[in-house]
Amino acid sequence: MVTISPNQGPERGGTVVTIVGQNLAGTTAVRFGSRPATGVTQVSPTQVTAVSPPGAGTVGVTLTTPGGTAGPVPFHYRHRAFLCALSSTTGPLAGGGTLTIYGDRLFTATTVYFGSTAATPTVVSDQELTVTVPAGEQPGPVTVTVVTAGGTSNSLTYTYASLPAVTALTPTSGTPYGGTAFTITGTHLTGSTVTFDGVPATGVTVDAAGTSLTGTTPAGTIGNATVEVTTPNGSTTAPDTFLYTLRRAYVTNTAANALSVIDTSTNTALTPITVGTNPRGVAVIPDGTRVYVTNNGLGTVSVISTATGSVTGSITVGTTPHGVAALPDNTCLYVANNGSGTVSVISTASNSVTGTITVGSNPYGVTASPDSSRVYVANQGSNSVSVIDTTSNTVITPVTVGTNPRAIAVTPDGTRAYVTNSGSGTVSVIDTATNTVLTAITVGTTPRGLAATPDGSRVYVANNGSGTVSVINTASNTVTGTITVGTTPYGVGVTPDGARAYVANQGSNTVSVIDTTTNSVTTSIAVGTGPFAVAVA
Repeated sequence: MVTISPNQGPERGGTVVTIVGQNLAGTTAVRFGSRPATGVTQVSPTQVTAVSPPGAGTVGVTLTTPGGTAGPVPFHYRHRAFLCALSSTTGPLAGGGTLTIYGDRLFTATTVYFGSTAATPTVVSDQELTVTVPAGEQPGPVTVTVVTAGGTSNSLTYTYASLPAVTALTPTSGTPYGGTAFTITGTHLTGSTVTFDGVPATGVTVDAAGTSLTGTTPAGTIGNATVEVTTPNGSTTAPDTFLYTLRRAYVTNTAANALSVIDTSTNTALTPITVGTNPRGVAVIPDGTRVYVTNNGLGTVSVISTATGSVTGSITVGTTPHGVAALPDNTCLYVANNGSGTVSVISTASNSVTGTITVGSNPYGVTASPDSSRVYVANQGSNSVSVIDTTSNTVITPVTVGTNPRAIAVTPDGTRAYVTNSGSGTVSVIDTATNTVLTAITVGTTPRGLAATPDGSRVYVANNGSGTVSVINTASNTVTGTITVGTTPYGVGVTPDGARAYVANQGSNTVSVIDTTTNSVTTSIAVGTGPFAVAVA
C-alpha cells in the first residue's frame, strides 16, 4: 500500500510530494505517468520525497525499487485558477468586510493574497469563494491572487480606501439643547456620519469633493464632547472637542450678594443665584460646567453648577478676593486676594487651594494666557502687573504700568496684554514676549473692566467715570469708537462668537448689550444691585 501527499498540484509541476509505503528502500526512480520526477530523496525505508514534473489530468505515480515497481497512486494535475471578478473593488484600510471572489477552478483554493498579506478563504464552489478582507498596510491598490492546487491565479485589483481626515470643526461650542449648525472640513469625507459623544448629528450633508460637510448638533450634556466622523472606510476624531455650554452672561451684584444670570440668546435675566457677601469677580471654567464667584466680604469663592444654577461649594481663599481667572486648560483658577497681596491657586478637580503666590500690593484683576503658561495680575497698590509662571507658580517679573491698574486682558494670540489704569485714564499695552510696556492708550475717565474680542481685533474698555465704553483697535492701538452705556460701568464680557459685548453698569443696576458690528447699544437688561463683573459663556 502506497500513499502520496499532496495528491494534486499545478500543471507546470514543481510540487514536492511525500510517498509513504512498505519496502521503499533503494528507490531509484519515481514516475508521474511516463514522466520522471526530479529531486528523488530516500528519507527512510518507508518514505520517499520527489518533485512532480509538468503534466496534465490524472496520472499514476510509481516507484522503482530493487523489489519491483510500487504503485501506482493517482496524482491530479490542476489547472491554474482564473479570477473573473470581485464583489467589491474597494474597502476600508481596517479590512474586516467579506469579499466574494468569482472565477473558475477555485475548488482547491487554500490562500488568498491581498498584496503580501494572506487570508484563508471559504470555498463555495469551483466558481466562487468568500474571504474576510485583512487590514491593509496603507491606502491604495493591491493585487488579489488565489493559491490553489493548480498554483497562483491571475490577479485582480482591490483598493484600500483612505481613512477620513478632519482638519477643522466650526463652531466649537453650542447649547446643550442641540440644533447648532456646524461645518467640518477635511478629506475623504464622502459617506460620513457624525456623532457627538456617540449621539448622531442630524442633517449631515457632504460636498461632492468629500472635503466639507455640514450638519446639526444633537442635544448633549454640558461639557466637552468628542466629535467622531465615520465613513464606510473608517473613523476619525475631530482635532477639537465641541463644548456644550449654556449661552449665559453671569454678573456679580455686589450689594445684592447675588449672581445675575442672563440668557444671551434672548437677553433676558433669569433667576439670580445667592452667593456670599459682596461678590466681585466671576469666571466660567472652559468646560462650561461651573462658575466661580469671589466673595469679597467673606474671603471665599462660591462654586456654582451651570447645569442646576445652584451653589455646590465654597472655597476659603485670602482676604478680600477680587478677580478670578480660569486657565484655558481647565485645570486651575487663580484668585487675586486684594487684602493679602497674594494669589490663591485653586484646583478645579478638587475645588481646593493648592498654592498661594505673593504678588504686588492690592492685587485686583487677573487673567491667563491662551496657552495656560502665564497668569497676569494687576496690582492696584503697586502700579504693576505680576507675571506668574503657572508651571512653578512663581512670579517671573513685575511690569510697571499706570496708576491704579484694575483689570487685564490678553489677546487670543497671546502676544499682548491690555491693562486698565484707573488713576491714569489709560490702557497699558504689554508685549508678553518681553514683558515690557509698548504704549499707553488714552481712554475715558477711570477705566475699570475690559475684554478682548475672540478674533483679537478689538478691546472694549468700560470707563467708570465717563459712562462710556472705549473701543480699541489692537492693530493700531488707537481708540476707534466711544459708546455711551449706563451709569458707572464696570465689568465687560464678550460672547464667544464676538457678536456682542455685555457691560455691567454699577450705578444703573443694568447691563448694556452692545452689537460689536455697529458698536451700538441694542438693549439694556435690569439686574441686581451694584452689578460689577461679567463673565460670558
